[in-house]
Amino acid sequence: MCSELQHEVIRLRERVNERLGELVPPEDAPPEQLHKAIRYSLVAPGKRIRPLMTLLTATRLGGDVEVGLDPACAVEMIHTASLIVDDMPFMDDAEMRRGRPANHRVFGQDVAALAAFDLVSRAFGTLAGARGLDDTQRTELVRLLSEALAGEGVIAGQLHDLQSEEREPDPERLKKMYEQKTGALFVASSEAGARIARVPPEWIVPIRDFAMNMGLLFQIVDDLLDRFGTLESIGKDVGQDDGKTTLVSVLGPEEARAEACHRLEAAERALDPLGPAGRPLDEMARSLLGPGMAATLRG
Repeated sequence: MCSELQHEVIRLRERVNERLGELVPPEDAPPEQLHKAIRYSLVAPGKRIRPLMTLLTATRLGGDVEVGLDPACAVEMIHTASLIVDDMPFMDDAEMRRGRPANHRVFGQDVAALAAFDLVSRAFGTLAGARGLDDTQRTELVRLLSEALAGEGVIAGQLHDLQSEEREPDPERLKKMYEQKTGALFVASSEAGARIARVPPEWIVPIRDFAMNMGLLFQIVDDLLDRFGTLESIGKDVGQDDGKTTLVSVLGPEEARAEACHRLEAAERALDPLGPAGRPLDEMARSLLGPGMAATLRG
């Protein structure tokens, strides 16, 4: 990653972290236990891949970073809520997340569930009050996040994940689950940035295709890291997928790596209709992989 882009990613991540802390109540605001649980997960150190996709897509296509900031934070609220749910006993029963004990292990399952519900509600409230959006943009962004979360999005993917062990391993069905559980929010993140930048309508489908392939890439790499990474290197439990059906377990590590590389190439090709305007998005995608994920792709 070029140093200029690297510095921009760091600066935008810091701006997102700062704004997230402003958008939720302080820990001592009643009810204190709920707000402590919300802040515990939301402002914990994280890569912020999804809000960065919103902001970098917006700015690379001519949008204003300040207009994109609150929508980017809304995306992160949805993502954090999904992580809280993912870690709970009925899902992955995880012990660690982002380098610290999972939310439900600190605050209990009841408070963790309410914190996740609060974050989803707060995400839409954040969009409603976001600065610099016109009514059409605001409506589109609400629709995007709603579709990414419900219907055929994150919630459907989580359900399919819960039910995956009841079915015969099927790579195509797994890819569909990945599209829902991970890809849907990647698509919403990038499309949000594009709509903030007011891109031509014909660019939306290529940008969605680009983001979906990036979402599948990140999920496959996450599966590989679960198999080959360490708690210290990735900040969460490893071996959580042991005994579960994933593309790594079905295809094997080498074929899974090949599929991930194919997704990166497909993401790049998806941007061809944008011409030169798509090159900064390709650069952005590679920058968000980071050295750890890039090394995992190389095996």
